[in-house]
Amino acid sequence: MADNDRLSSLLAALPVCGMSTYVALVTSVVIAYLVLHQLVIYPRFLSPLRKVPGPPLGSVIAGQFPAIIRGEAGMVQRAWVKKYGPVVRAVGPLGIERLIFTSSEALHKIMQTEAFEYPRPDFMRHVLGIVAGNGLLTVEGQEHKLMRKAMNPAFSLPNLAAQTDMYYEAIDGLLELVGAQVDNDPSESKAPVIHMYEWMSKVTLDIICETAFGYRTDSLHNPHNELAEAYEHLVNMQDGRMLARFIALVSIPSAAKFIQSECAYRMRKVLAKFVQPQFETLLDSMHRIKRVSAGILQEKMNEMNAAPGDHETKKDIMSILVRARMMDNGKSGYTMSDSDMMDQVLTFLGAGHETTASGLAWTLWLLAKDPESQRRLRDEVKPVYDAEPHPDYRTLKDLKYLECVVMESLRMMPPVPMTFRKAMKTDHIDGVLVPKGTVFYIPIRVVNTMRSFWGDDAEEFRPSRWLDLPKTHHFQSFIVGPHACIGKTMAIIEMKAILAALIAQFEFEPAYEGQVPHPTAAVTMKPKDGMPLRVKRV
Repeated sequence: MADNDRLSSLLAALPVCGMSTYVALVTSVVIAYLVLHQLVIYPRFLSPLRKVPGPPLGSVIAGQFPAIIRGEAGMVQRAWVKKYGPVVRAVGPLGIERLIFTSSEALHKIMQTEAFEYPRPDFMRHVLGIVAGNGLLTVEGQEHKLMRKAMNPAFSLPNLAAQTDMYYEAIDGLLELVGAQVDNDPSESKAPVIHMYEWMSKVTLDIICETAFGYRTDSLHNPHNELAEAYEHLVNMQDGRMLARFIALVSIPSAAKFIQSECAYRMRKVLAKFVQPQFETLLDSMHRIKRVSAGILQEKMNEMNAAPGDHETKKDIMSILVRARMMDNGKSGYTMSDSDMMDQVLTFLGAGHETTASGLAWTLWLLAKDPESQRRLRDEVKPVYDAEPHPDYRTLKDLKYLECVVMESLRMMPPVPMTFRKAMKTDHIDGVLVPKGTVFYIPIRVVNTMRSFWGDDAEEFRPSRWLDLPKTHHFQSFIVGPHACIGKTMAIIEMKAILAALIAQFEFEPAYEGQVPHPTAAVTMKPKDGMPLRVKRV
C-alpha cells in the first residue's frame, strides 16, 4: 500500500496536461532510446560481432564511412585486412555493421557453394536497378537461374567469336581520331597529352551498341548522340559522396520504384531542390537512356515480325535473344517478357560499357608506367596488325602476352572494386557466428592483390605472372559462382582488340612527372581525371 500511496502522490504532483502531451513525451523517450540503442548501445555492448577484430567504431552517426569515401577505392579495406586479418568488422552509417571476409573458404561459401543464401542486399539491387535496369544484375534465386539460362546461348563462344569483326569500324575510327590529335600537336615534342578515358568511353559505347543491339551510335564522331551524352552525364556524377546519398535515398521504402517512374521524371526539377542538384541530371539521363533503349527493342521486334528470315543473319545479342524467344514460344516454361528484354538492354549498356572503358584506361596507365611491359606487348601485337589490321577472335586469343596484360590490369585495377552480400540465415563463417541480416563487404580489389594468394609482389603490375599462376590465386574482377559476369569473355576480347590496335600504333607515357592515378570510390572505379597520358606514334 505504501508504494501505491507514493505513486499516487507522484502522479498528483505532475502538472495537469492533455493526454496528447504525455503521448508525445513517451514517444520522444522511446525514439531517443531506440536511436541510442542503434548507434551506441548495440554495436558497442550487445552485438554478437562486437569481438570481431576491426577498426574503431568511428563517428557515432557515420561510423567508418567517411574514411571509406574519402580514400581511394579499396585502399582503406586493404589496410584493415593487413592489420586485423581475414575477417574484419567495420561499423558504417547509423551503427550498421559490415563484415569483410577474404579467406578462400569464406569467399567460396559466400560467392559459390551457397551463393543464393547470400544475395545482393536490397540497397545494392535498387542502385543497380535504377542505373542498369532490373535485369540479370538484380534478380535473385530461381528467377536469376532461369533468366541466365535463357541468355546463355547469346553469350556462347561461337556467337561472341562471330561478333569480333563488328568491333573494327569503331576501333578504326578511334585510331584515326587519336592519330589526328597526335599528328596535329603544335609542340616540338610531338607527344600531346590526351585524356584517354574519354576516348575509351566512346569506343566501348559504340562497340557495345553495335554488338549488343545492332544500333549505331558513332559517339566517336558524333559526341552529341543522345545515348552517348546521357551516359557521359551519368558516369560523370560518380563519386563516393554521391553514391552515399543515393544509397540513403533508395533505402527509403518504395523510393527506388518511385525514382524509376514517369512521375519522378516529370517532377525532377522540384525533387532536385529537396534532394540535391545532381538528382535532376540523374533522372533526365536515365529517362533518355530508357527511351532510346525502348526504341532499340521495339525496332528489333518490328524487324523480326516484318521479315523473320532476314533476321536470321543478324549477330547482335538482342537479335539472338528475340529470335530465341520467338522460337521457344513458352516451351521451356520460362520466357522473358518485353519488360525483361528492356531491362537487359539497360543492363548490357550499364554493365558492358563503362566497366570496359575503365578497364582499358587503367591498362594504358599501367603500361605507361611500365615501358618494358609495353614494349614486350608491342613486339607481340605489331607484326600481327601489320599483317592483318582486323584480327579475328582466334588470332587475338592466341596472343599470350596480350592475355597476360589484360588479366593483370583487371586484377590490379578492377573496374568494379567491391560488391556486397547479405546473410539470409544465421551461420558460422570462418569461425564467426554471423547473424541473419548481416551485410558483407566483398573487397574485390583487396582479394585480387593479397600476398597470401598472389605472392610477395601481389601489389605490383607483373603481366608475366599469368604464364605461371599460383594454385591458390583468387581473381574476383568478374565475380565467381552463379552470379559471375555473363559478359566476361565478351569484355576480355573487346579489351584485347582495342588495346592491341592502340599499342601497335602508339606509345603511351605518363602525362607529367610524379603523376598518380585518381580512382573514384563509387560503384565502378573510373579515373577521376580522365586519365591524361602523353601519346606519340610508334
